[in-house]
Amino acid sequence: MTKIILQRLTKRPQFLFVQGGARAGRPSLVVEARRRAESGPVGLGFTASKKVGGAVQRNRAKRRMREAARRLLPELGMAGVDYVLVARPQTARAPWPALLDDLGNALIRLRADLDKPGHKRRSRARANKSTESE
Repeated sequence: MTKIILQRLTKRPQFLFVQGGARAGRPSLVVEARRRAESGPVGLGFTASKKVGGAVQRNRAKRRMREAARRLLPELGMAGVDYVLVARPQTARAPWPALLDDLGNALIRLRADLDKPGHKRRSRARANKSTESE
């Protein structure tokens, strides 16, 4: 198995790019993914809105997601794909095995979705505009 290199996503356009890709929601987190290139580093970003809680809860949720990603992405991640892990209110207090299970299941689902030929997801803004004009 080849070693996967992780690269942090830090800029807003990188997060918006991933938002237009595939998405897998689980009880303790949401994982978004989008293929960037056939090979190369795995892009990884984390986000937690104020819906998760105060600063302490958001930071705890992001720390837990970082550790879970560090453990699971080398075996379940795909080279050339950017991932964004989005915290939910349960992320900070979910049992550790449940969080790992949710992330693992989401990564497996996204791998299947991204391997489908011609997989494309419309952005939410375009989907809303097309339904409004009908």
